[in-house]
Amino acid sequence: MAKRDKILAAALDVFLRYGYKRVTMNDIAETAGISRPALYLVFESKEDIFKSVYEHWVKGTLLEIESKVGQLKTPEEKIRAAFELWTVLPFERMRASSEAAELLESTFGFAQDSVNQGYLSFEKILLPILKSHSKFKSAKTKVSAEKTVRILSGAVRGFKIVAKDAPEIRSLIKDLLILSLDDSSLP
Repeated sequence: MAKRDKILAAALDVFLRYGYKRVTMNDIAETAGISRPALYLVFESKEDIFKSVYEHWVKGTLLEIESKVGQLKTPEEKIRAAFELWTVLPFERMRASSEAAELLESTFGFAQDSVNQGYLSFEKILLPILKSHSKFKSAKTKVSAEKTVRILSGAVRGFKIVAKDAPEIRSLIKDLLILSLDDSSLP
């Protein structure tokens, strides 16, 4: 494992356990098995590490989504799988952390550009899937696939805030897809 990846894995672990505020550069260095000066050779600050952890997670998740949807046949299966990996699983992981609220606050505090870029990248994966859906194959739709993807992406951001557990977030996503795709056949 490359030094940077080792640091990011260690940082993710300590951020999930202790939150952002309580974690020090020394904590990250110790968990990664390197010295603090060696850590500073790779990252300038704790904020830089936190932002990089988020971006690393986004990149990995997007690759996982692309791999998973490539194995599925129908647009509906692909869309559900994409939301499961992008929204539900991270939601469950964050809920398992007692520091989830602080981590979210930190993300919005200084990684907002990375969050926005992550969602745009997620939307780029969803768009061709949505365009392959029967609703968007005809020119009769009132809302374009591009706008629908943006609506779906924005809605799940809010779902992560209001849902109390994974079954509720799955139910909200299911209902959103039924409304958006005009397809009550979604399981």
